[in-house]
Amino acid sequence: MMQVAVVGSKVVALGCGTRSWYPVAQATAALAGLQTVRWRKPRWLPPAKSKMFKVPPRVTVPEEEEIEMKRLYNIYRTQVKAVRRHLRDQFLRTSDTSEMAVKQSAEEEAEHQYLMEYNHQENLRVAALREERVKMEFEADLARIEVSREKLAKKTLEAEEEALRIITETQELVKTFIKQEDLEKAIETALANPVDYNYAIDQEGHIFRGSKTRPGDIAKEDWEKLISVAQ
Repeated sequence: MMQVAVVGSKVVALGCGTRSWYPVAQATAALAGLQTVRWRKPRWLPPAKSKMFKVPPRVTVPEEEEIEMKRLYNIYRTQVKAVRRHLRDQFLRTSDTSEMAVKQSAEEEAEHQYLMEYNHQENLRVAALREERVKMEFEADLARIEVSREKLAKKTLEAEEEALRIITETQELVKTFIKQEDLEKAIETALANPVDYNYAIDQEGHIFRGSKTRPGDIAKEDWEKLISVAQ
């Protein structure tokens, strides 16, 4: 018998004086961790000459051992049959065609139909709520638009009134404008009647208008007094 060592994916022959089909000298792996494989003769080779006419002796089994082996085999066969019967019964109970599977399938179908109906009713309820919400939002939008229109109309009216007031005031102010043909006359009137904007205030809060006005020039009961002081 020849021993063969497996190195990675290569086979190395380690026979005793026999010829190897893989050169041992080319093996680069270490001998540690080698796996020994029994070498077998190929099928196409004839038997050895020394064994060509050799008849192997028949193996005789003692009667006691044969009886014991039959007993153990009967026990093994009984146990295997019991396990197979148990697995078969369990398969019949849990298979798709079993009564339990049919009942479970019917229950699942009934539950599915119940859930589908519940989902349909829930969709109807949510749709009604959504329709009511959309209606309320639409009404709220209409109310908001109406309020906005009223505010806009009020602002427009106020703006028109303000513009009319400005126009009226402007027209009244225009009446005080000096025309070009009356310009010289207005200048002569202004020079003849000068306006003095200077004034004096005493410690008691009396106002004396004009830069040349003296307290004695005005009667005491006609003296003008500041409003804040008077209050």
